Amino acid sequence: MQENIIKPHLVKPMLEKVVFEKIGLPQPNVMINIKPEDNIDVRKVSEEVVKVTFERSLAISPANLVKVAVVMSVDIPVDSIEFMKLPDPKEYIKNSQPVRILISYVSNTITNLTMNSILGPIVTPPNIQE
Repeated sequence: MQENIIKPHLVKPMLEKVVFEKIGLPQPNVMINIKPEDNIDVRKVSEEVVKVTFERSLAISPANLVKVAVVMSVDIPVDSIEFMKLPDPKEYIKNSQPVRILISYVSNTITNLTMNSILGPIVTPPNIQE
């Protein structure tokens, strides 16, 4: 039954916002730590569409080096009746294939943005960091 909740569709993540700001240069022999911080918002925007917005920002220390964040969203068509029958519809959507694809797009975008940065390419996990 759960395989009928998300209707077949082309997953098309849309870029909402990008932040890339070079602030300073790292000092010699300084340890640089990078931690992805994720925020995911799942909301029903119509009877048959759930919009998922995913933001990943990088917590970089020392903090005065660079600011990086990417926000993307995807509209997921759902069977409204089956969707509302779920015990936790938002959690179901967070773990769905379209959201996994969305997070992979965000991860790839961060890698591409940082490819030629002072820190080099930053590859973040293609899953939610909690």
